Amino acid sequence: MLAVLLLAAPALAFPALVSTEGQTPIGVQDHSQGYKFDPLLHLPGTSPYFDAVGFGLEHTAPVGCNITAASYIVRHGAIYANDDEYEEYIKPFLFRLEKHRDGWSGPLAFMSQWQSPILEDRLEELTPSGARDAEKVGRHLVERYPDLAPHTTRILADKKSRTFDTATNFTRGFPHHNDIEVVRVLENDNGSMESLVPHKLCDNFNKEPGTKEQHKFINMYGSRIAVRLAPFTPFKLRPKDVVGMQSICGYESAILGKRSPMCAVFTDAEWMAYEYHWDLKYAHMVGPLNPLSPYLGFPWLQAQSDLFAHIDKHDTPSGGWPDKQRLFLSFTHREVPPFIATAIGLFNSSSDAGEQFPTDHINWTRAWRMSDLIPFLGHVGMEKMTCSRGGAVDADGNSGPGDYVRFIANTAPRPIPQCQSGPGASCPLEEFRDIIGKGAKQHKDFHKVCDKKGKKHNN
Repeated sequence: MLAVLLLAAPALAFPALVSTEGQTPIGVQDHSQGYKFDPLLHLPGTSPYFDAVGFGLEHTAPVGCNITAASYIVRHGAIYANDDEYEEYIKPFLFRLEKHRDGWSGPLAFMSQWQSPILEDRLEELTPSGARDAEKVGRHLVERYPDLAPHTTRILADKKSRTFDTATNFTRGFPHHNDIEVVRVLENDNGSMESLVPHKLCDNFNKEPGTKEQHKFINMYGSRIAVRLAPFTPFKLRPKDVVGMQSICGYESAILGKRSPMCAVFTDAEWMAYEYHWDLKYAHMVGPLNPLSPYLGFPWLQAQSDLFAHIDKHDTPSGGWPDKQRLFLSFTHREVPPFIATAIGLFNSSSDAGEQFPTDHINWTRAWRMSDLIPFLGHVGMEKMTCSRGGAVDADGNSGPGDYVRFIANTAPRPIPQCQSGPGASCPLEEFRDIIGKGAKQHKDFHKVCDKKGKKHNN
């Protein structure tokens, strides 16, 4: 599927298959087939939502299969800015800009009149465009799951206003939105917060890992950009000023619902460097280079695995969900989808070289690319599929119906590396349960690895 950005469009279309002349390899064409670089597809954590391209697997259920349940964990919608990023990168640049309004030229001539749309007193609040985009993505899930969506009457969100407000606006994409209850999860009943915001319950988790490496890479590539832009600026840009300007591209586009003029300032290669410094940071902080990540990702995986199995045996959900509900939605923060992806290996490479994150150059072969996972409204989903063929073979050699699980990241199916034998590279449910059981057992000591030494946990 083509990436679809939620910018200023009258209506959002999520077609099952998008085809353009530039993509159709019939007849004589130039080698690029109309490819055009878009920086908004390379901004981990700060871009408006877009559908990931994935691996080319069909987004609809494979022939002979029906999706009988689905569970998603969704990042909140667009905010004015992240507190930490604003304080470290954006605010210092804006402060210097106000002192030097004259003297901008060339590709930066617009800066003399440009005004920041970031509201400092509302930094982590959901923006109006974020609310509209949440409704559009909600509408997309209604279209994707026409048999499941009508029975959705409960949605979970953590206590932060940006997640709760996102969930509330998300429900407006459902025709029966007045009948949907958005439940704010305030206590860790039955491990609910360990699934929804595991890092908030993990005292040993912090956002420091990767910062040193990130800054080293920023200093390298940011200095080069500062030299290139020096003829057009009234003051010498620092590497962190460059990151602040690049961050504004994403936030301004998400806030206003139209592309920021800052996006055109930088070259394709400079955008890829910006993408890489965040991938490097996230790999250390919430990804495969942090040994805590699987511990923080498995609670959600275990809960959804149990939920799908419970539906099979009892035809009713577990965990307090309404009896008929089969589409389960929870809203959280940018850290959680990467925890889950790391625990199950969705963005891991089979090559050791692919998992390295040098600080003096970009690792182009890495599989860990968070642009495809954590734009605003980025999500990880699990689908349970019941298939009429391709199931387990019985003692007589007959192949009967089978149940399978496949994962979704921003609408695109992504195979589990260790289990792809089912239709559409899905995983047989029982094999998936076995994988999750082993992983959950290996990472069961959530509080042992998370609690500060000597702390007693009451849950």
